[in-house]
Amino acid sequence: MDATSNWYGAVQAHPGFSGPLPTRPSAPTRWPVWRIIDLVATISLFMVYAVEMLAVLYFSVFWVMATDSCGAGGCDYDKLTTAYVLNDVCGIIVYPITLVVGVVLLVRGRPAFWLPILGGAVQVALLAAALGQLAGVSPA
Repeated sequence: MDATSNWYGAVQAHPGFSGPLPTRPSAPTRWPVWRIIDLVATISLFMVYAVEMLAVLYFSVFWVMATDSCGAGGCDYDKLTTAYVLNDVCGIIVYPITLVVGVVLLVRGRPAFWLPILGGAVQVALLAAALGQLAGVSPA
């Protein structure tokens, strides 16, 4: 084995080799300030939205009391069912959709802080629609 080859025969460069030198690793790129603020705001707003969602779902547990005055009959139970579907089912569907879209936007580097705000507004609109249905349950 000579000085220019290693143990398996590959030729190695001489110290005076004039080829390109290995480059130093580049410094890690920093995120722009707006992306950091957007990430923190999006995560914080999604946590607030989750608490709002849980509060609205807990509030809907007590809607069955709207049928207390019905007695033997006269109540429109379909409106109660519609209220539950609007508030609970649709609300549970909206949250993960906004969460997934928010993650996709964050990964692509797009602003996503508006998604939990939009989801919260949709949840409030669903609550208002459900309360409108709930108001018509008892025959008062």
